[in-house]
Amino acid sequence: MGCGKGYLTFALYDYITATLGMSTEVIGVDARADMVSLCNGIAQKAGFGGLRFVQDTIEHYDSAGVSLLIALHACDTATDDAIAKGIMADAELIVVAPCCHKQIRQQMHPMENDVSFLTRHGIFAERQAEMVTDGLRAMILEYFGYSTKVFEFIDGEHTPKNVMIVGEKGAAKRNAALLVKIKAAKASFGIERHFLEKLMGI
Repeated sequence: MGCGKGYLTFALYDYITATLGMSTEVIGVDARADMVSLCNGIAQKAGFGGLRFVQDTIEHYDSAGVSLLIALHACDTATDDAIAKGIMADAELIVVAPCCHKQIRQQMHPMENDVSFLTRHGIFAERQAEMVTDGLRAMILEYFGYSTKVFEFIDGEHTPKNVMIVGEKGAAKRNAALLVKIKAAKASFGIERHFLEKLMGI
């Protein structure tokens, strides 16, 4: 999702087919027609018959049948669009590296609590917004039956946007108890609604 020039998409396809020896269909999605045309041309020249690129937005792409969904640095709420598409497709694995966190940051307001000595500083407030945004994303995935891991996937010297959220589909369905935790977490930071909640209708 949001594949751009397709570096990750090409690498993934080559790894699955050449290294793992598996047959697969990989689709790169990007809104820019020039990028899609470029990548399809390269895929054809490389003889990658199971790899194609389509012009579409993450929001409007039909994800039905997807078993693995990946989005790297999809800006603003596009990460939530990608997660929602993965959940809706009942994907076995959802892997996202979030980028912007403006939606939650705009809702959060200064509160007198145990960490207010930190959040009175702008840079710490920004970092807190990132953690809260991604923490809620992980809990929402868990509500829909995914087990989650949140970790750094590359050294911070290469990019400060180095957090990855991985959701693996489990046997469990919706976990109602998590809705209480999600509500409490939002209340702690003055958040009305996470965009992913809106997308998933919860």
